[in-house]
Amino acid sequence: MDRAAVRDRLEDMLCFTAVARALSFAVAAQELGISASALSRRVARLEAALGTALLRRTTRRVSLTEAGALYLERCTDVLTRVEDADALVSGLAAEPRGRLRVAVPNLFGQSQVAPLLPDFLRRYPRIGLECSFTDRYVDLVQEGFDVAIRIGALTDSSLVVRRLATNRRILCAAPSYLRGRKHVTKPEDLAQHACLYFSFSAEGAQWTLQRGKEQVQARGRPALVADNAEALRLAAVGGSGVTVLATFLIAEDLRAGRLVRLLDDWSVPDTGIFAVHPPGRLVPSKVKAFVSFLAERYAGTPWERAVEHRR
Repeated sequence: MDRAAVRDRLEDMLCFTAVARALSFAVAAQELGISASALSRRVARLEAALGTALLRRTTRRVSLTEAGALYLERCTDVLTRVEDADALVSGLAAEPRGRLRVAVPNLFGQSQVAPLLPDFLRRYPRIGLECSFTDRYVDLVQEGFDVAIRIGALTDSSLVVRRLATNRRILCAAPSYLRGRKHVTKPEDLAQHACLYFSFSAEGAQWTLQRGKEQVQARGRPALVADNAEALRLAAVGGSGVTVLATFLIAEDLRAGRLVRLLDDWSVPDTGIFAVHPPGRLVPSKVKAFVSFLAERYAGTPWERAVEHRR
């Protein structure tokens, strides 16, 4: 291809990527600042050049074909490399800017990410944030996200990973539930108690507890099984039973005495809180800025202070 053809192809790839991410010609056209008809012509030209359909169009929706999904992944990589090259030679790498798309777990995002965003935006006024608060697994490359926060075991070894903090979980219950019931002094006592379980847990209706090198599987009577940690928190605060929840979620409940920790000499194995982003020779400065900002704010795991205060 000559230079003009390369430039046109890159512009067509940009148009296709915008439509593929938005799954809407109207939304993508508004984002790019062109008409929907012009955008449609650019995508059609790209499909003609490739000899295959990238998008399925109906009167109600737009979706990716199999070829379109594969091409989107490659387009994202190419356009990211172009952006990185531009930043490198123009000096923009020293000043983070541009749109930053971030995916964060819903409850962790609401309680521990959202409150920090005003400070981040004041520090980096040239960055525009687009945040998705979701518990579903996000494919960063295919869906066009720059960075994601993930909790627990990581399964995608192709991503660049930075550990931000420890995710500590504790066994707890409300004083109103414990009042008048047999005290929980050892893991076996849980068999006589109503328990609130997270349905997505790989352990099912049981918890792993450890003390030094000793490890046991503790089981109780399943009073509630839910796929939402906030529902379990509310049930626990309401006196429905014993549960295991992350300290970032229940720190204020512990501080206020709405929940109390059980079995102080036993612990639930910790997991990690990580920032992940796609690999690349040049990591965009906006990604570096966001990850470093969170690492700075999560140093010392600030939500743990309320937990330690109650011990």
